[in-house]
Amino acid sequence: MSISYWNSASDKKKIETDFLVIGGGIAGLSSAYWLEKKFPTSKIALIERHKIGSGASGRNAGFVTCGSSEHFAKLVTDFGPEKAIEIWKFSEQNRELLKSEVIKGNADKLLFGSTGSCTVAASDADYSRYITLADTMAKLGIDVELINEAKIKSDYAVKGFKGGIEYKHDGEVHPILLLKELRSLLKNTEIIEDQEICKMESDAGVYCETQHLRIQSQKVLVTLNGYLGLFWPNWEKLVRPQRGQVIVTEPLPKRVKGPCYLTKHLCYFRQMPTGELLIGGFRNLDLENENTYSDQVSEKIQKALFDFTKDFFDFTADAKIKNQWSGIMGFTPDGQMIIGEAPQFKNVHLMAGCSGHGMGLSFHAAKVLVESLNDERAIPSHLGLNRYLAML
Repeated sequence: MSISYWNSASDKKKIETDFLVIGGGIAGLSSAYWLEKKFPTSKIALIERHKIGSGASGRNAGFVTCGSSEHFAKLVTDFGPEKAIEIWKFSEQNRELLKSEVIKGNADKLLFGSTGSCTVAASDADYSRYITLADTMAKLGIDVELINEAKIKSDYAVKGFKGGIEYKHDGEVHPILLLKELRSLLKNTEIIEDQEICKMESDAGVYCETQHLRIQSQKVLVTLNGYLGLFWPNWEKLVRPQRGQVIVTEPLPKRVKGPCYLTKHLCYFRQMPTGELLIGGFRNLDLENENTYSDQVSEKIQKALFDFTKDFFDFTADAKIKNQWSGIMGFTPDGQMIIGEAPQFKNVHLMAGCSGHGMGLSFHAAKVLVESLNDERAIPSHLGLNRYLAML
């Protein structure tokens, strides 16, 4: 954001704080939460350019998952089995930390369910491959089960799929209710909404300005995920924005057990406890136009989502669309987050690039970010900023 001479307030309110968090999504609120736990007497401010949850954290599918089984297979290919397990367990810890620290006894209130998740096989060839993949995952200690076509039909109400791999411990949540619960736990954080940082300088401390505020902070945590390139344009080569589109139907009879992935179409679906069926994905139909910061929906992908809804379920003949929206994700070159101190600003730290797994990573990643303020060794090697310094 830039501020014109005409709009810039000459009498900006001055704020001094120990920590400033930039970004009011799951990553930013989680960072404030862990800052309060680690530095209980500190003064913290969190600033959001719109409202809390107005970005991707309020526009996702509500999957609290480790990702699809295909995602795990790619981790093994890219990193090897040992590192793949470490990365998978990081997401498992994220889920368990959310349950123990935030959800607690409020699962019903937050529409949270420990449903497990499923990756469905679109062809006989996929199912044959999944037989081997499920065996590999089980031998590596991941609690999965290979299920057949009949089980897919009975538990997920989809047609034309040959089976799949169920992972037993994933879940789903209402993301905005989760953010509200997390916000309610913050006791020492000033939330500033409708203010966007337009200028940042650092020397002994860090100085940030908005249209109406000048904020001095000892440390700043930037938690903008896919929007990082709008804040620092040179970072777009490391955190590439990509739009994800979603539709939700009017309530239907409850038939879908839990979150599902169909990776052939980068597709995912679930059914809410209240009956609405959510379908997202198909961005691979138009990747060039989906590499954008615009959160408008497009006719091409919305049609694909609705056609999938009509054609691949056995209870959606009369389904009607209730909501359509999109959100902006941030993808890194290797699909893993970036955590570390920004090389261009002393005392400015960041986490970004959730690569489509924001709800499945951010709470744990924020804990790591906060721990790294005193010890950079807290950052796992696959998340460390150092791996990309040469590209900046």
